[in-house]
Amino acid sequence: MKINKKIKSAVVGAVSLVLVASGASMASAATPQENGSDGPMYFFDADLNLVSDPAYTFDWDQEILGSAGDTSYEVPTICPSGTDGAAFFLSPVGQERTVLNWNAYATALFNPQPTVPGNKEIYISTLTPETFINGNARGAKAAGGNYSLGVACTINNGVTVVGAFYRTIAMTPVTGEFTLSPVTTGGGEPPVEEPAPEGTQGTVALAPTVTSAVNGVLSLSVPAGAAATFGAPTLIDNKSTTTGTLGAVTVNDGRVLTVNGWDLTANVADFVNSVDATSIIGKSQLGVAPSVTAAGTTATGVTAAAAQLAGSASYPAAFASAAAGNTVGASVLDAGLTFVAPQSKAAGTYNSTLTLTVVSK
Repeated sequence: MKINKKIKSAVVGAVSLVLVASGASMASAATPQENGSDGPMYFFDADLNLVSDPAYTFDWDQEILGSAGDTSYEVPTICPSGTDGAAFFLSPVGQERTVLNWNAYATALFNPQPTVPGNKEIYISTLTPETFINGNARGAKAAGGNYSLGVACTINNGVTVVGAFYRTIAMTPVTGEFTLSPVTTGGGEPPVEEPAPEGTQGTVALAPTVTSAVNGVLSLSVPAGAAATFGAPTLIDNKSTTTGTLGAVTVNDGRVLTVNGWDLTANVADFVNSVDATSIIGKSQLGVAPSVTAAGTTATGVTAAAAQLAGSASYPAAFASAAAGNTVGASVLDAGLTFVAPQSKAAGTYNSTLTLTVVSK
């Protein structure tokens, strides 16, 4: 690739030019562009002329200088405070801030004598794709398509992009020739919104009144006459064993302002034979495995407690809990039940009750 003598001398003399140049205007505060660039990026050709014609075709290896201003190729790109690295890059559209997805790039150096002390300036950006030695520039050339070409400011050893200034280009497959996309025609300046024709636009004042939310209550809903369902007993290790389900119960939390969270506990009474009140089976023989039912549950952050095992259960026991901060709404709960009777107990039906209690955290 031939380097234009004028460009070559300009790059070599960059530092001294910054100190004495009066024709180069400083970049003003960056204005976000329609294509997502943090500021405008102007292209200058090998003769140091601003390219503003969207029909102008760049060659793949043509000398191109990027600038933050349209008055001169010398206007530096200013990176955000804290930037510690920079690169010239070619990337798929939308991947300008993801270094791993760039097609190709080359390291960019900061001006050692910035026009404003303390600035991190990239002075005279060399944006010729052929010079991007890292990545697969030739793969992009072969494929063609739309790309972003520009300058990135980075931290974390070049991994994280904190500023990106670029133009969108449309590249011809194989030759690598490209034009500036209409999205950033004229250096990426956003289009000016034209006012509506007179008599076609009007305004209506809006002033809704907002009332303060009211904190609701915490409550537990259990169906009237609720009764657990048990299946027919079977002998397991010669012990009568039966399983069932508790049935759905619902915790309703309407405390939209305080959002306290809650704890639900279960207690079980000893089991008494329906025909012989002297025959009792201890509550430890009932196993309870709580669960949260997705259907009907609108609250989040609700957790079922660990199961109590039949034969070694201990009550009262935790049934479920809801963390503070995000549990407003309904929480539908259920539980699997297992009842194991001691071998010495008489056959028959044994009655008990399970009591659920919800308290605020």
